Amino acid sequence: MSDLTRRIVELIQTTNRYEQFGMETKGNLKKGVLDYIISCYASVKFDANFQNVLHSSIYSNHDDAVVIGTSLKVHPYDACLINGYSAHALELDDVHSEIRGHPSAVILSLLFSLLQEKQDTNRFYEAYLIGVEVMTRFAKLLGPTHYEKGFHTTATAGLYGAVAAGAHYLEIPTEKFAQALNLCVSKISGSRSHFGSLMKPLHAGLTAQSAWQILHLVKNNITGSENTIISKNGLLSMYVENEIDAWKYFENWGEPLSVDQPGLWFKLYPCCSANVHVIDAIKEIQSVHSFRVEEISSVDLYFPPNGDAALVYTQPTNGEQGCFSAEYCSALLLLGEGLSIENFRATSISEEVLGMMKKVKRSYDPIIPISETSYPKGRYCIAEISLNSGQKYASRVDVPTGSPGKPLGMEDLFSKATTILGKQANSIIKVFSKKGTVSFNELEQLLLIE
Repeated sequence: MSDLTRRIVELIQTTNRYEQFGMETKGNLKKGVLDYIISCYASVKFDANFQNVLHSSIYSNHDDAVVIGTSLKVHPYDACLINGYSAHALELDDVHSEIRGHPSAVILSLLFSLLQEKQDTNRFYEAYLIGVEVMTRFAKLLGPTHYEKGFHTTATAGLYGAVAAGAHYLEIPTEKFAQALNLCVSKISGSRSHFGSLMKPLHAGLTAQSAWQILHLVKNNITGSENTIISKNGLLSMYVENEIDAWKYFENWGEPLSVDQPGLWFKLYPCCSANVHVIDAIKEIQSVHSFRVEEISSVDLYFPPNGDAALVYTQPTNGEQGCFSAEYCSALLLLGEGLSIENFRATSISEEVLGMMKKVKRSYDPIIPISETSYPKGRYCIAEISLNSGQKYASRVDVPTGSPGKPLGMEDLFSKATTILGKQANSIIKVFSKKGTVSFNELEQLLLIE
């Protein structure tokens, strides 16, 4: 049996240097860092649970790593948890359709915790790219049923991505690099049963922490077994039911790069990206047709089978659960309510919204054809609003706003920052408006607020 883990490390080591990246790739990485910082700032400003997470720090009297968007520094291990949580807490952070998870919340939280050990701007961006690439390929290796069974891919494939990113950034030698990846199988975890709770965004922070711990162990010569991806009782035997050729998920390394094709998906709304098909469809109907709320008799939402797997709440009882509810998002829009942070942080839901949610029904029809161009692949939503008069209005969305097929540009992200952060966004926009790479010196101006 060949050592797949070592072969993966050798592939990673063939990745082009940052100077060789194309303009598109550099731009996508820059947008990813910008969006991550916006998401962290927003959580510090608006998330009611942020202080609880901040006070959960294990190590005291350390000032090695920044708590992004604050004036505080903590131990790097604690920074992983706090910043990972913060990046993901309001559901504003990026996703990747081939991962079905949130790469930057995990990978960048780990990388920013390492800045006291090493400061190398170009290698930082290389490591970020490698982290997304590795996370994507492990997500494909684990397959779609991994998520559908209840695993949170952010916390499973995400650990491999973060460890690979950190190992590359710190220039860990090949043997220890492979050992770090081999240790991941003993640390991956994360259940979607926690969606709609404080624990869901903590998955990102806990995964970044696990990555930091694994790197700390291998640097101190802590070893485990080899080849744990494909060996007996390893990753595949535990998490993948059918026998597969694992190598095929890695052999075409960087062709294309996952940050470019399909690319990161940036969000305008503080809720699960699986809602955006629904949101766009409802908004399209509202833009074309005029009707009163009182006229609505029913709202039918059509998805492909498992196309709404992330939307686990049909009748949420609070805004946080509403982040994962097509019914809640539909009701807010139809009642003229904003898709605001406040509505998705609400501790209760009004009777008016609850009443509208009861009119929303999900349906699944495998006969409905799949568009050749859809994001994520094979997904869509058809919204059909029926009025008391018998009139019906429908809209189908295959390519939602923010997805790689309808991407947000840098100006869109600046607008997102201004809408959420107000004047606090000015310093962020100033740094990221400059052409070219944002350096560590420039980033440091943003990470720590004096």
